[in-house]
Amino acid sequence: MIQMPLRESFGKTRSPGVPLILSMIVAELGDAASAKQIAGFGFALGQRLAARLQLDLVTDLSDLEMQVNRLWSDLDLGQGRLYADEAALVVEHDPGLLRPDVLSPAARPFLLELLRGTFDACFRALGSSPGIQTSANWREQVIELRHGK
Repeated sequence: MIQMPLRESFGKTRSPGVPLILSMIVAELGDAASAKQIAGFGFALGQRLAARLQLDLVTDLSDLEMQVNRLWSDLDLGQGRLYADEAALVVEHDPGLLRPDVLSPAARPFLLELLRGTFDACFRALGSSPGIQTSANWREQVIELRHGK
């Protein structure tokens, strides 16, 4: 009987899947691309992920949160909470328990840009003005995204 190496390594727990692949992609890109180029690739990949969401079903932030969290769940990349404050639409994204051996420290900026690209594309597809910007920052173990001026 052939056994899968990841299954042997992780026993009955779920394998790290997509987060591990993201770390490997960033490691490979790091040999040929600058940090700015890698971040741009993450942002563009996030925009492509947003195109896969059913945004025509979104009528409010709760609907968008549900759509995006389904995507993050499928990719094993945590979950987010969306709300509006006085200056912006805010996303607090908890990437879950991504250990450094699963999501390398070098891949953290890539994940940040992947999320920024996804949410920026969602907000624009839902009618956001071109003058509004989406920013993203790590706040300890949570990624905070803000879509506003």
